[in-house]
Amino acid sequence: MEQLNNLELILINGLIQKYPFLKSHIPYLRVKERKITGVGMYVNFEYINSEQELNFENINALFSGEEKIQIKSLKKGLGYVIDLTDGKILYIEFITYNETWNGKFGDYKIIEE
Repeated sequence: MEQLNNLELILINGLIQKYPFLKSHIPYLRVKERKITGVGMYVNFEYINSEQELNFENINALFSGEEKIQIKSLKKGLGYVIDLTDGKILYIEFITYNETWNGKFGDYKIIEE
């Protein structure tokens, strides 16, 4: 299990703006797996030591801010969605716009659309 990286935290903080109860989840959230698909990546999460500590509201949503993530290795950048199921943050899916990608962010810039 790994800690969330800076970009993952920034994107989840956008989700917290819409669902403030999720702020308490951050200390318990860990990366279970980062799976590169060739044209994107799934960052799957799991919760640690959270059974009696957290409130899991019955919310199911796919969240995406209107940002695009610009990185040097991609002409069109990345989009993303965050899956919120049964009040838990399950994963972030990063997607390219029909470009192959090795899953490395390097320097990135978040562009508001």
